[in-house]
Amino acid sequence: MIEMLVALFIMSVAVAFVTIVTGTIKVTRDSMYENSAFRIADSKLDELRAGGYAALPASGPFSDSGLASLPQGVASTSITDWNAKTKQVMASVSWRGADNLTRFVSLTTLITESGGL
Repeated sequence: MIEMLVALFIMSVAVAFVTIVTGTIKVTRDSMYENSAFRIADSKLDELRAGGYAALPASGPFSDSGLASLPQGVASTSITDWNAKTKQVMASVSWRGADNLTRFVSLTTLITESGGL
């Protein structure tokens, strides 16, 4: 009887350990995907800031080599008028997370006609 209890305890500890390790792997993977998405969005905003107000493209999807590392990764920009001389620019990246739900990251900045922001 004691041997069975010890064996049951050891198996329970092993199952708990495997569950924790599996969960950690999923969280680590999701964190890696999120970091990649933030880098992609930040890179796009840097590119648009460098081009300046006059060179801002229309809103829409954009490509980036980093999207290949994201499962079903998609990226887009949204450019709207903030006021007469300022545009609000949003770069968004979405991907399929480890739990099979769509994850989303978005960064926003303002770009002025005369610089300064």
